[in-house]
Amino acid sequence: MTKLIHLGADSDGTAAASLAGRLQDVAAPRARRVLVAPTLPGGINGGDVIAHLHFDDESDWRAVEPGIVAQLSAHGIGHVDSVGYAGVPTPAPRALEPAVYRTLLVSVDNSADPAVMEQFESETRAMPNYIRTIGTSQLSRVHESAGSARWTHVWEQEYADLDGLSGPYMTHPYHWAHIDRWFDPERGPRIVTRLCHSFCVIDGAII
Repeated sequence: MTKLIHLGADSDGTAAASLAGRLQDVAAPRARRVLVAPTLPGGINGGDVIAHLHFDDESDWRAVEPGIVAQLSAHGIGHVDSVGYAGVPTPAPRALEPAVYRTLLVSVDNSADPAVMEQFESETRAMPNYIRTIGTSQLSRVHESAGSARWTHVWEQEYADLDGLSGPYMTHPYHWAHIDRWFDPERGPRIVTRLCHSFCVIDGAII
């Protein structure tokens, strides 16, 4: 489960950290891994707080869901984009100490040909084979979506530093040759109609 939380316009500078602490307290008793952290600048529709919660079983999530919903229904919350999914991480192809977590929510046009969608998924999963700064990654189909779009996929990665995301990832020839076309109508058969790009600091593996 990943939630990108946008705070209200009247929130002060302490609101993100305060919310992160409360969500951590609610989720921790049942979650295997919990990441709740303020986002770093430079995202696209990325929100102010990332909540990435990993549960061993759906019943664990359902046990804490009312408390999470209550926190996200409180005064000061502007908007939440949320995805529920199950997936299998792809281990990092080379050793690195993860310090940045990045998540990308995408909404694929529901008229996209299934074969084209599978090609998009295959080429996305292959990125770590070419872009050396990507650590552990995971591409998942979304089974529970809420927010500003019908989210269909979530693409997560870990990096040793922010430069690995903002530099080699975004500018690598593989990215503009095989990935950009799914997002840009001037580059090819665009199938992604909306996205959220968000990232934050981590102090160890989270995927």
